[in-house]
Amino acid sequence: MLVGCDRKNRDTASHQPSTSQHEITSSAEPNDSSGDDEPGITIEVPIEVPIEVGGDSDNNEQDSGSEQNSEAEEPEHDPTEDAFRSVSAGDCLPIYRTGYGDDWSQPKPPEPVSCRGNYAGLFYVTQTGGSGLICPNGLAEDSWRYSSAMSRQTTTLCLRRIWVKNYCVLAVDSGNQNLSFGLSTAVGCNADRVPKSYNRIMVVSDVYRAPPDAHADHCKKNQYDNSVYWMVLVSGGEDMVCFTDPNT
Repeated sequence: MLVGCDRKNRDTASHQPSTSQHEITSSAEPNDSSGDDEPGITIEVPIEVPIEVGGDSDNNEQDSGSEQNSEAEEPEHDPTEDAFRSVSAGDCLPIYRTGYGDDWSQPKPPEPVSCRGNYAGLFYVTQTGGSGLICPNGLAEDSWRYSSAMSRQTTTLCLRRIWVKNYCVLAVDSGNQNLSFGLSTAVGCNADRVPKSYNRIMVVSDVYRAPPDAHADHCKKNQYDNSVYWMVLVSGGEDMVCFTDPNT
């Protein structure tokens, strides 16, 4: 556009052969407000034509392709591995072993809960690490490992059970009141059947600080209590967990 050129220059640029410079100057403003063009004067306004820069279309296609390739190259996440890696030492997880093989009650770690919560199964996370982490294997201590097929890495959680009374666990009764407890398991106290590896259900009656000579008689509530109890020392012998038959 002719931006910045004055009226005089524009009129001169029209090259009207029969009009003098004086005539152009005197007729520059219209005589009235009718809006008609000035007689004998033609003002040509150049039209701006967008200039296409060669290669823009190709560049846009290349940019789009680069973005698609970038998205395609982003590594996929394993949600189960992410859940394992999100667990921190000190968390408490509401989980337990079902008694069926190595199955846990959840396919991946759930959100942590209060360590004072009231759950059938509750485990305190003592350590987290990779495949080289060796967890303690004392009574009521366990480990939960996950190996990702995507990252080819293993995540390990070391666990210690927090005992909550009035919930039941699976046990094996081999006769003569000789019981072995699934200390990482939990089960409904009125369950109709149990996994074939077990044959009995026992309830947690109490959890005490273990005395120096701890034995099952310490589980009795008073001198008139005739229930039969079993006792397991946990936390390195510091605590005792008392079990009895839920039907007594």
